[in-house]
Amino acid sequence: MCEENPKNPMDLNGDGKVSVSERIQYAANKAKEGAKELYDKAAPKVKEAYAEAKENAKELYDKAAPKVKEVYEEAKGNAEEYAQKAKEKIQEMKDKRQHEDPNNQ
Repeated sequence: MCEENPKNPMDLNGDGKVSVSERIQYAANKAKEGAKELYDKAAPKVKEAYAEAKENAKELYDKAAPKVKEVYEEAKGNAEEYAQKAKEKIQEMKDKRQHEDPNNQ
């Protein structure tokens, strides 16, 4: 009975010997296969999570945008009001100073 030696999968060039470079190449190929399998499993889940996050972000924006605009308009109005009050106070101080010392302008 003749027994055949099974081919070593690391013998990439089929010469019956496994060199260090063949071992490295074999390991690299296995790592590449593992990475592809992992990607194939993860990609659909990542795409689903991305779509859900995108939808959640849109919903959040739709809820927040009107309030942000309202706060902005209120702040803008307050800033204009405060600026006008500051101008009036400055003018009041100038008028008072002019009235107290007409020669100092």
